[in-house]
Amino acid sequence: METYTEVRKFVSRFVILNEEEWNAVLPLIKTRYLKKNDYFVREGEVAKYISFTEEGYLRVLYNHDGTEITRDISPLHSFVTALPSFISHKPSFEIIQAITDCKLFIIYRDDLENLYNHYINWQKVGRRIMEEMFVETQNRIYSFITQSAEMRYKEMMNKFPDIFLHVPLQYIASYLGITSQSLSRLRKSIQFSEE
Repeated sequence: METYTEVRKFVSRFVILNEEEWNAVLPLIKTRYLKKNDYFVREGEVAKYISFTEEGYLRVLYNHDGTEITRDISPLHSFVTALPSFISHKPSFEIIQAITDCKLFIIYRDDLENLYNHYINWQKVGRRIMEEMFVETQNRIYSFITQSAEMRYKEMMNKFPDIFLHVPLQYIASYLGITSQSLSRLRKSIQFSEE
């Protein structure tokens, strides 16, 4: 039986749930396994659930005129969904795809709404998770306006060093808004300056 240790640890950053509140969510959590390159949300689908990445990495991307642009790479033990679609119930323009094999804990939106209706603390958790996802998106926009690619790269290295062990460089380059060749040059220049 799953213990959901990391989910509980994540949730406890926002509110401490009593046993009744915690036990109420357990039957609603489903485990989903994705193989590398499998889709969690496809373009045009409505995102009906949110996931917690227990194992592996997902990327959120757009398909712009046949070119894939990585908007986000989910760190381990975080919540991921195609947020605009999840909130609006409209088809997603975002795609979510597994970069590695993944183990996800998912909860359907309808089940989440039902949980919110019965437990005020789960409302708080849901609001804080959505706020955090929104703030992260705003920070990403701000970094593109105010920071160089080198600054964004260094920030990513400091914040998520393990990502570089698991995520192909072409996705990291796309996430940083540069080409793979530029990323390669950037990494060499940073290594050279640190020697």
